[in-house]
Amino acid sequence: MPVREVVSKVHVDPPAPGKPTGRKPVIQALTNSAICAAAFLITCVGLRAVLPFPEIDGGVSQKFRFFSAHKDEFDTLFIGSSRVYFQISPAIFDRVTRESGLPTHSFNFGIGGMYLPETAYLLEQILNLKPRNLRWVFIEYDELQTKWSPENQTSRRALYWADWKRVSLLLRKLTDAGTDPLWLPNPSKLHDIVLRQKDEKNTRSLLTFYATQVERNYTNVSRAADVLYYFLGRDTKERRASYLGAGSDGYVTRPNRISPSQTAAYERGLAAAMVEAGTRPLSPYAVEAYRQCAQEVRSIGAAPVFLITPSTTQINTAAERTEAPGFVMAFNNPRVYPNLYHSSVRRDGQHLTKSGAEEFTRVVAANFVELARAGEIK
Repeated sequence: MPVREVVSKVHVDPPAPGKPTGRKPVIQALTNSAICAAAFLITCVGLRAVLPFPEIDGGVSQKFRFFSAHKDEFDTLFIGSSRVYFQISPAIFDRVTRESGLPTHSFNFGIGGMYLPETAYLLEQILNLKPRNLRWVFIEYDELQTKWSPENQTSRRALYWADWKRVSLLLRKLTDAGTDPLWLPNPSKLHDIVLRQKDEKNTRSLLTFYATQVERNYTNVSRAADVLYYFLGRDTKERRASYLGAGSDGYVTRPNRISPSQTAAYERGLAAAMVEAGTRPLSPYAVEAYRQCAQEVRSIGAAPVFLITPSTTQINTAAERTEAPGFVMAFNNPRVYPNLYHSSVRRDGQHLTKSGAEEFTRVVAANFVELARAGEIK
């Protein structure tokens, strides 16, 4: 058979359409992933904007709901830890200011165990309510706390405030990165963190914890229960009173006092603290957090006042050596305020008895009236 005939009968398929190279599916997959991630983030942000305030223990939710319902009735707000919660009586404060010719109507938003950065977040949520008549906001002045005890790290209380604004300051402090826009962690500190050396044995765990908290917070973990509680939950009158106090002004009394067996230890601790009085300025990270608080308070037309309470743990705080973003009312000097440090008016090193809290409130109110009239608070 001729070669031509064999060749002519060979079937040749037409060229297949061009198949995509390996690069194109990868790009398409990445694009789809980016779109899905963006949609997820937008959904999370949208849900976060419309979800009710989370149900947080310790009286946080009860006080927030009450203030939200009565926000335009108050012109003065106190916010801080138990050193505010159990030690500032709005009724006494308002009576002193009224008798001095500068009437106020105040509310105590102190929460047990609440420090920076939780205080800053909660204050921002309060100010977002746009209280029309708020004129003065007293903010407890203390260091930015970076540590949460392991038993409390899984609580809602350790999660609801963990947005990037708050957590970024914690990460900066933990890595000694400063507060400038350019984030530059301290190389020596990073070395110790990675190797768990010196004072940084637990820092790596804290960094991981806070980074995880941001992710959990923005993805609205555990928020479905808040929706159910918003529509179905009801606080009993007794439960509300346990957090809002008898006068529904946020103040709860603690009448017991330091025991005789603990008095000697308290006196020794007080003497030791007085040796180092006024030697510790706040970190730049705490000052930056308070600067943000002051800016937010002023943005609604109110004036911030920073308050150092009479506590043995705050005696060494040096307010005058820190560039505070507002006026600081300091009561951490036992030599100036001896009546606030006598063992007869102490529950412990950090807290006053009922009578001590009443005296402290009167002193705060009298100082406030004097400073307000002098134009020092602005």
